[in-house]
Amino acid sequence: MNEGIFQIGPIRPPSEANSLLLRVTENCPWNKCKFCMLYKKNDFHTRPVAQVKKDIDTMAEYRDRILQHKKDGEFDMSAVHEEFISLPSDEARMCYQMVFTWLTEGDSQAIFLQDANTMVLRPEWLIEIVSYVRQRLPEIQRITSYGRANTLSRISEEDFKAIRQAGLDRIHSGYESGSDKVLEMICKGATQEEEIIGGRKVKDAGIELSIYFMPGVGGRELSEDNAVETAKVINEVNPDFVRLRTFVLRTGSLMEEVRDSGRYTEATDMEKLLEIRNLISHIDPKRAHGKITSDHIINLLQEVSGYMDQDIPWMLSYIDEYLALPELEQRKYQLARRMGFPLDWKQFYRLREKDQAYIEDLAKNVVDEKAWESMLHKYMDRYI
Repeated sequence: MNEGIFQIGPIRPPSEANSLLLRVTENCPWNKCKFCMLYKKNDFHTRPVAQVKKDIDTMAEYRDRILQHKKDGEFDMSAVHEEFISLPSDEARMCYQMVFTWLTEGDSQAIFLQDANTMVLRPEWLIEIVSYVRQRLPEIQRITSYGRANTLSRISEEDFKAIRQAGLDRIHSGYESGSDKVLEMICKGATQEEEIIGGRKVKDAGIELSIYFMPGVGGRELSEDNAVETAKVINEVNPDFVRLRTFVLRTGSLMEEVRDSGRYTEATDMEKLLEIRNLISHIDPKRAHGKITSDHIINLLQEVSGYMDQDIPWMLSYIDEYLALPELEQRKYQLARRMGFPLDWKQFYRLREKDQAYIEDLAKNVVDEKAWESMLHKYMDRYI
C-alpha cells in the first residue's frame, strides 16, 4: 500500500458527508466564477487513471483491514484505535478514518468523485474508473460526481448512457441560477439553454440530477429574474433534487468588484428568503417531481424541504408562517440561526436562557438595517 494514502480534495456536497472521497481531477477547469474562492490559486489537471485506481486499491485494503476487527456485528474499537495510531502519518490516519466512517456511519453506501468537474474527463477514462470502483468496492450503492452545466451539455447521449451503464448514479451540478443575466454577471460560464440541454441528457440517461440554486446571487436588481428563470429551468429539466444554497457575498471574492462597480446590491437576509418563496411559487408541480432540499447551515429556514409535485403548498405556508411573526421574533431567530442554531424558530426555546437573553438584546438594540445585516454577514461569511 502506498504508505496508506489516497488523495482527498477540499470539498464535497453535504449529502456526501459519509461517503468515500475519490479524487479523480484536481481543482476546477473553469475557475472563473466570481463568487467562488476555493480554487483560484490552483491550476486544474486530471489525475492519471492508474493513480486513481491505486487510490481505490488503498481504500479497499483499508476496508479489509478494518473489517478484520469486526466480530458478531460489532467493531473491536481498541483494535481499531491501535491500528489507527500505528499508521505512519497524519495523512494515512485521515484516510483510515474516512474508510472507517464510510463503513460505520455511511453504511458503506456511497463514493463521491472529486474535484469540481469530474465529468470533464474523457468518457472512456471515467468509465474505466467507475467500473474499477464497482469491481474493488462492490458494496457501494451510489457513485456520484460534480459536473458543470456547460460540460454536461457537450457530452453525447451515447456517452452518458455508457457512463450510466458503468455505474455512475448521480451528478451534482452547481447551476446557481437559471437567469442568463445572473449567469453572465457571476461569470458562471454556462447559459440557461446549456443547463436545460445538459440536465435533460443526464436525466434521459437514467442518472440522477442534483442541481444547486443560490437565492440572492443576482442581488436586489436581479432577484425576480433569478427566481423566475431558475424555476423555468427546473420545470424544463425536472431534476431529482434542487438544493438551496443562500448566497453570501464572501469577503475577498471577486463579487466585491461587481458590488463596488455599482452593478450589484446584496439582498438582505429576509429578501433572500422572499426570493426562495418566489422560486417555489413558480415551479409547476405537474412538470417537476423531484425534491427541494435545504441541506446547508447557510439557509435561514432549513425545514423548507419537500417534493415539488406534493409539498409546494406546505413549503409556501411554512415560509409565510415565519414571515407573519412579529419582527422581533423573526430577528431573534435570524441571529440564532446565523450563529449556528441548527433547528427552526419553533425550537428557539431550547437555547440556554442566557443565550436567549443575549440574542434578544441584540435583536432589539441593533436598529440600523445596515448594521444588522453587517452583523449577520459576519457570521455567514465563515461558511463555504
